[in-house]
Amino acid sequence: MEIRTVCGQDATDRAGAAEYLDLALNTVRMISSPAQRARTGFPAPLPERVDGRDWFALTDLDAYRAAQPRPEAAPPPTGDPDRLIDLTEFAELRGVDPGTMRGYVKLSLNDWDEHRDGYLPYPDETKPARNGHVYRWKHARAVAWVFPEQRRTGGRTPGRAPTVADLESVLADAGDTPLKNREIAAELTRRLGRPVSLQIVQRLNRKRREPDAADSGDI
Repeated sequence: MEIRTVCGQDATDRAGAAEYLDLALNTVRMISSPAQRARTGFPAPLPERVDGRDWFALTDLDAYRAAQPRPEAAPPPTGDPDRLIDLTEFAELRGVDPGTMRGYVKLSLNDWDEHRDGYLPYPDETKPARNGHVYRWKHARAVAWVFPEQRRTGGRTPGRAPTVADLESVLADAGDTPLKNREIAAELTRRLGRPVSLQIVQRLNRKRREPDAADSGDI
């Protein structure tokens, strides 16, 4: 996600807004159009266009996210509370968009590796599948789960922020062994003693690929 200072504010473009809000880019393109903003409440872009793109203040995106209705609590479980349900049923049960739930899975993987809850509860059953794993939860746990109120907070995470140099050090230590982003996030978390998210790893990778990228420190 690219962040720039525009009109004196931290801002991102439409692709960044989609990542920041965990929405599909095509969805953001639609709800951010001038014709749709009055209906959707999506913030207007900042007056200054940079590189021919619209830029949206992160504070405006935070306000938009906070104004969205929270998923309603599901009715009390009926039948067997120990019945296992998959991610699709979990999403339907709680009225959450399936894409959002898949994003929660990705953000939960490092916590699940440590056998603790993440953005979603630790699965009661995990089975390998052709493209990853299938996760299942007891129906009663899915009903009782309290979703995080927001994906980001306004405060700074304690500890030194990871840098491109930190990323390159992790990759160098791995040698020829390819690492997934969540594995890099876990290793950076261990080295720095502070949580490092998948989004931060993705951002570091983008900076690393930029020509003559300067290691600016905080992410």
